[in-house]
Amino acid sequence: MSKKMIKYYILKNKMFFAWVLSIVVIVALGFLYQGMNVIFSGVAEATETTVSVQSAVEVVSVHVVVGQEINDGDTLVKLSRGDLVLRINEVNRELDALEGRGSINTATIDQKVAEVQADLATKKNTIRFEIEKLKSEYQKNLDMASKLKSLSSNGVAKVDSNDAMIMRIRNLEQELKMAEANAQAQFGILRGSKGLQKTSSASEAEALRRELEILKKEQDDLVITSKGSWVVASVNVRDGEKISSFSPIITLTRKSPSLIRGYIHEKMYKQIDVGTKVDVMSQADGKKLQGEIIGLSSRIVEFPVRLRKTPEIIVYGREVIIRIPEDNALLLGEMVTISEIIGISKLLHSKDDK
Repeated sequence: MSKKMIKYYILKNKMFFAWVLSIVVIVALGFLYQGMNVIFSGVAEATETTVSVQSAVEVVSVHVVVGQEINDGDTLVKLSRGDLVLRINEVNRELDALEGRGSINTATIDQKVAEVQADLATKKNTIRFEIEKLKSEYQKNLDMASKLKSLSSNGVAKVDSNDAMIMRIRNLEQELKMAEANAQAQFGILRGSKGLQKTSSASEAEALRRELEILKKEQDDLVITSKGSWVVASVNVRDGEKISSFSPIITLTRKSPSLIRGYIHEKMYKQIDVGTKVDVMSQADGKKLQGEIIGLSSRIVEFPVRLRKTPEIIVYGREVIIRIPEDNALLLGEMVTISEIIGISKLLHSKDDK
């Protein structure tokens, strides 16, 4: 066969040769991928949360049953704390007593102010009456003295008497000023004590109100509601039961699996790391979904019996936690197969390392 005929044959069948070459490449990559792919098993699990409180409480009523689907805001259980109820009642009584004492003290101070005002008015009237009386006598003496044509011993006596009256009047006027000043000082002290009493009572009452607000908030928190959508996995208490602090009351789980707990053989665990993308395939129907490794145990553990190919043979490996989308068709506890997703760049890079 001539070169021209060979060339003509190749050009004519170039599509055939292209398909053959593609198949060879795919097969080669398949073998390479199969040699590098990491495959292991796991079990579908869901995120769980346990409802508990930090104080000893009594169960008033349980509002859910095992297997019930609950939504955000649904009431789970109502609890009661005897010490909390007792303290709320004490604070309310203290507030009532404080308001009563404040009213009594204010009335007492007002009464004392009125008494001081009455005493001052009486004293002022008495002193003013005495001053007017002395001024009248003094004026009479002046009139009598003006009628005398000459001084006499009696006239000297009268002059001395007038001087004594003037001193007495001045003393009474000074006494009147002092009485008014003393009364004003007492008014200031009484009004100041009244203001201090109001301030002290207000501060004490405000502290009690703040405490009462905190206590009522704690009481409201004893009505436990759901935060999100869950399924009731277990109910560990009954109505009327007294439970200790941090005892599990109710266990909630998600409606569908949200993670896979897998176990990878100890000879292969270094081939994966946190952040690795993996395919999760149901062993029941072969349906796949993509997940991401979010956790690796820090030690080698024994495989669960269920995940061993031969239950009698103990196998060791590393626990792997994989996050999967919650909108999936897996059942809780369903066995799955996990395989690492390896891209072409990783294949080429691994080939160069070899």
